[in-house]
Amino acid sequence: MRLSVRGIRREPISQAQRNAELEEEAKNIDLAPHKLLEKGEPGTMQAVIKDVMPVGYFLTLPTGREGYLPALDLGFTGGIVILERLFKVGQELTVRVVRRGGGGREILSIKKPEFAPNTDPRYIFSQRWGNQGNKPTGS
Repeated sequence: MRLSVRGIRREPISQAQRNAELEEEAKNIDLAPHKLLEKGEPGTMQAVIKDVMPVGYFLTLPTGREGYLPALDLGFTGGIVILERLFKVGQELTVRVVRRGGGGREILSIKKPEFAPNTDPRYIFSQRWGNQGNKPTGS
């Protein structure tokens, strides 16, 4: 039986197959120490992980506001199984605010600016859906 979601036809896969795909994608996660922010660097703050979602982490900032650290910042599209292994609820991370997101949330990064992925929403959308030819230009 084939499933159709928004015109995309896809064969059903088992949970084991999905977990294997996630493990393969997790190999792309790049947490090299020289690429990560360090405590005390200018423009950074300490935030505590509040919740883990399949697409990233929600953190509490020192100001009391909520921030979102997308899985894309780590180099993959997400998967709660992998994310729960990387960082735990209550863990403190050094982050920087990349931009303001919807709902008043701050979009965060744990990577130094020169190593962080492009945060343009059009770029993120094209990466998530595999539209490699639709990457925005530097406009």
